[in-house]
Amino acid sequence: KPALCAGALAEEYERLGGRVRWHGKPHPSVYDSCLDLLGIADRRRLLAIGDSLRTDIAGAAGAGIDSLFIAGGIHASEFSRDGALDVQRIEAALEESGLRPVAAAAHFAWERLSG
Repeated sequence: KPALCAGALAEEYERLGGRVRWHGKPHPSVYDSCLDLLGIADRRRLLAIGDSLRTDIAGAAGAGIDSLFIAGGIHASEFSRDGALDVQRIEAALEESGLRPVAAAAHFAWERLSG
C-alpha cells in the first residue's frame, strides 16, 4: 500500500517545476553531513539499522554503509507470517530491489538492565 512519506511534497513541487535540494534518506548528503559532524571517516565501522527498504536500506547502500533490515517495522505485513519472519519473501524483495543488507531481524528492541 502506498504511504505518504516525507519527500512526497518535495516530489510534487519538483514535478511542477520547482527546484528541490534533497537532504534526507536515501540521499547520500545526509549521511555525509552526519559522519562529518561526528568525525567518522571509516564507514566500514558503521551499521545502519532501519525498517524501510526504500529509504533506510537504500540510503545506507548508497552511502557505502552496511545495514541491518528490521523486517517487522513498516514492512511487517509483507515479510512476516504468523509473527515469524518469512525469509523467502525478504530474500525475494531484496533480489528485486538489488539491496543487500548484511542481515535482517524481526524487531530491534532491548531491555535496560539494572546496575
